[in-house]
Amino acid sequence: MKSSPEVPAVRRSGAFARLIPRSLVARTSLSILLLAVVMGLLFSIMASWRVRAAEQDRLIARVDELTATVENTVSIACFLNDATLAKEIAGGLMKNRIVAGVQIMSGKTALFSAMSTAQGQGAHIDTRKRTIYSPFNKQSPVGEITIFVSHAEIEAQAAAYSRYTIWILSLQVSIVAAAVAFLVYLLVTRPIKGISDELHRVEIRSGMRLTLRAGERKDEIGQLVVDVNSLISRLTDALDTERELRVEREISERRMRLVFEKADTGMLVLDKHGAVQSCNPAFVRILGPAAAVSSAMLGDLLAPHGPLVAALIDGSRDSGEPRDADLEIDLGGSRGKVWVELSVNPIGSNLLQALVNDITERKRSESAAHELASRDTLTGLLNRRGFDAALARTLMAPRGDARVALLQIDLDRFKAVNDNYGHEAGDRVLRDVARVFERCVRRSDVIGRMGGDEFAVLLTGIEGAAKAEEIANNVIRCVSEPIDIGGGQVAKIGASIGIAFAGDAMETPAAFMHRADS
Repeated sequence: MKSSPEVPAVRRSGAFARLIPRSLVARTSLSILLLAVVMGLLFSIMASWRVRAAEQDRLIARVDELTATVENTVSIACFLNDATLAKEIAGGLMKNRIVAGVQIMSGKTALFSAMSTAQGQGAHIDTRKRTIYSPFNKQSPVGEITIFVSHAEIEAQAAAYSRYTIWILSLQVSIVAAAVAFLVYLLVTRPIKGISDELHRVEIRSGMRLTLRAGERKDEIGQLVVDVNSLISRLTDALDTERELRVEREISERRMRLVFEKADTGMLVLDKHGAVQSCNPAFVRILGPAAAVSSAMLGDLLAPHGPLVAALIDGSRDSGEPRDADLEIDLGGSRGKVWVELSVNPIGSNLLQALVNDITERKRSESAAHELASRDTLTGLLNRRGFDAALARTLMAPRGDARVALLQIDLDRFKAVNDNYGHEAGDRVLRDVARVFERCVRRSDVIGRMGGDEFAVLLTGIEGAAKAEEIANNVIRCVSEPIDIGGGQVAKIGASIGIAFAGDAMETPAAFMHRADS
């Protein structure tokens, strides 16, 4: 145990003062013993005719006291349904010979029930029952304890006591009881009451402490005051610390609430099935009013990507790692299709945190950059890279009965335009030819400038060779018309076209274009 701080000793004068014990227990015990001896000698001829009945009452009261003593422990056992603890309590009670048996009930369930084998058949047994209440709610019963009291044992003990004490003990007990009450009041009750009164007036936050009286510095009362003052000091420190922590927590919560409410990122908490438990305003702004529905499924809000969202949630929950994906969803109305970035991260055994960011502008920028890299800057048509990618996608896609044709186009007499009129006129011719191609083919067809004066047209879903030739002849006719190159001058060019139809699915784009070129 932690040693208490030393208290300066108070000087005592005289030899008698040095003989008085400092311990409260010793002083009280010695006073009671001396008084009992004197009173016993004076009234030794008297006996108590009520010893037997009083002893019986005392023993029964002792049973009640035993029950009261273990009531808190029984309350815990009943509250926890702890049969082992109930057995230990009953075993301790039954060490008293007047207790013939014990039964402890938790609700309708008997945690322990036993009767002493020392009791004979037909013995007079009385029961003492006490309702047990919850250790956390004194109004809520959680069980019952029944003490089986042996009247035979009580009477036997009372008779034995009566034989030994007779009349003398009756008067002695009465007088000693009065003396004990008086001494306890002087030595114990009054000091403790003083401490209790001071405790009621103590203001913890004001720094008040109990008064340590000079006559009690070295006894148990003084030690109690010192310990209580030490406890008050620790409690004050704990309250100060708790208040500081509470202020820090409130500041942190306000900061996090501000981030949660004002962030542009959608923040939400999901259960293990993907139902939205809570979300911030940004999430509603990103996905619209439907996102504000209580317990809505995130997969439904991000339709048609429900299976993918469910897979992300399951994968994150099982692995304990974040999972993310970019999803394109159609919000309808004026917003139309938008792109969102979804990130899912587990925050417990049954909860996940999700972040949703609107990345539509980023995706559009990426698409625009990709489109720019795939386009010929002069004509606006697909360049070789873009056309090759479109051709590869077309050849890999299922075609069924539809046919795919490729027109490989070379301009005739284009070099003469550059030589005679300059490169500016040549560029003007190329732009005009690109518009001619766009007018002569279908909207579903793909046009590309392969470089210089070489072009290619990918005809998808073509009915047959006749239709492809018809389109090719229309292109040749339109390209052969005079082209205004400015300054009142015109240029006349022509076109040579090679046609090839896609073969089996294993043919590469390069082989397909080589057949059209040859």
